[in-house]
Amino acid sequence: MTETTQTTNLCHCGCRTPIGYGRTFAAGHDKIAEAAYLTVHHNGSVAELLASQGYGPDNPVTEAAVATGKWKQCEHCDYKGAPESIRNHMAKVQKAEHNQREALEKSLRALGGTWDTSRGMQTLRDAGFHPSEKYIREVYRRLADSGLLERIDENRAIYFVTEQ
Repeated sequence: MTETTQTTNLCHCGCRTPIGYGRTFAAGHDKIAEAAYLTVHHNGSVAELLASQGYGPDNPVTEAAVATGKWKQCEHCDYKGAPESIRNHMAKVQKAEHNQREALEKSLRALGGTWDTSRGMQTLRDAGFHPSEKYIREVYRRLADSGLLERIDENRAIYFVTEQ
């Protein structure tokens, strides 16, 4: 630890609350200190703080955090965060994708017939999801590989349900 963050038995926000060994703040007081610092030095504005350090829309602080190696970027999208945040993000993404695939497959089996990208997208929108055309085509290809669908148009993503 540096000299300014040495562990003491009192909260560093200045409230003088006794704290446990190895801690610097009482629960939640780090946010109080952060807000007070922003008020004193940056008019209560995170944007002003970032600008004072050279960060902004053309020089994102999130990219700087990734460059340090302390943050990561999701392999599948633009999301950036601490490693634990990336794990939580991926768990949510995977759960949503699983739920979408499950909902689409259930509809395919129940309704049968011919399916194009727009029918798959509308089915998932009706179920409360926000799929992309690319995602629908990917699911169709996987379901064709598993035997549930058969592609009936070589030039377009049009499939027929082979089993129900």
